[in-house]
Amino acid sequence: MAEPADRWLERDGILLHLLEWQPDDAGDAAPVLLLHGLSSNAHYWGRLARHLGDRRLVALDQRGHGLTGRPPQTPPVPAGFSMEELIEDAALAIESLDLGRPVVAGHSWGATVALELAARRPRLISGLAFIDGPIQSASNLFSWEEAQGFMQPPLPRYRAFAEAIEDSRRDFDGAYDNDLEPFVMSRVMQEGTSFVLTLTSEIRLELLRGLYDSPVDQLWIELESPAIALLARSVPRSMTDWREKGVLHLAQRAPDVRVKWFDTPHDIPIFAPEAVADEIKSLAGAAATGSRSEAPSGKGLEG
Repeated sequence: MAEPADRWLERDGILLHLLEWQPDDAGDAAPVLLLHGLSSNAHYWGRLARHLGDRRLVALDQRGHGLTGRPPQTPPVPAGFSMEELIEDAALAIESLDLGRPVVAGHSWGATVALELAARRPRLISGLAFIDGPIQSASNLFSWEEAQGFMQPPLPRYRAFAEAIEDSRRDFDGAYDNDLEPFVMSRVMQEGTSFVLTLTSEIRLELLRGLYDSPVDQLWIELESPAIALLARSVPRSMTDWREKGVLHLAQRAPDVRVKWFDTPHDIPIFAPEAVADEIKSLAGAAATGSRSEAPSGKGLEG
C-alpha cells in the first residue's frame, strides 16, 4: 500500500488531521476507521496498514494529539475534550469522507472511544475491534482520586529528538524499527530548546476523566454490530487479573463479543500487526454477513 495522504476536516472551528491509506482497488472490502490511544497519533497504525492493503483506511489524530493537538487546533478545556466531542469527531470523519459503514478499531483509550461510538451511533459502523482497552468500567475498581495516582504520570521533556526516539524504543521493547519514526515525530513538538509531547497534562487529565466515566459495562450490552476484543497477556499481573475478571463479566453481559488474547505487551498492533489485521478482516467478513459473532454464544473466549 502507498504512503498515507494527509486529510483535514473542520468542525466548530477546529481542524482535525487524518491519514488516509487508499488501495488501488478496494472492491467491496469495508473501510476501517482507526482511533489511537493516549499520547499516540494516527501514524501509530502505519505498521498495521501494510497488512490491510486491500481496503481503505482512515486514521484520526484525536483531539490533543498529533497535528490536531497543536495550536491553533486546540479547543477550550475542559468542554472541548469531552467524550461527546470525540464521538462527533469520529462521526464527522465517517460521514465527510464517505466511508459508508466502516469497521472501527481503537487501541487503549481509543478503544473506549470506539466502543462509545459503536454503542451510541450504531448506524454509522458495521463492526468494532476493541484493542487492549479497559474491558470493564474503571469506576468498578477504584475512585477517581485513586485513578489519577497511576493514570496521570509526569509527562516527559526531551533535550533532543533522539531522546524521544530512544524513549519509544524502550516503550516498544524490541519491536521498534525505523518505520515508527513518523509516529515519534507526530508525538512531540518543539518547545524552546526541548521537545515535549503534543498531549499536555491538562488535556490528558480531561481525556482520562472521560475514560473513567465511560459506562463500559452498559455499552457492551448496547452494541448492535459484531465486535471483537483483542487483549494483551504480557502486562503486569495485577492488570491481567483485572482483565480476566472483566472478560468473565463480559461473557455474562455480552456473550456474542469474541475475545482473543495475544502474548504481547499492550501495543498489540505494533508487536503483532499481521495477526491484528487478520482479526479485522475476519470481523469485516462477519459484519458483511450480518453476524453478531463468529463464535457461538457464550463461547467467545480464545487464547
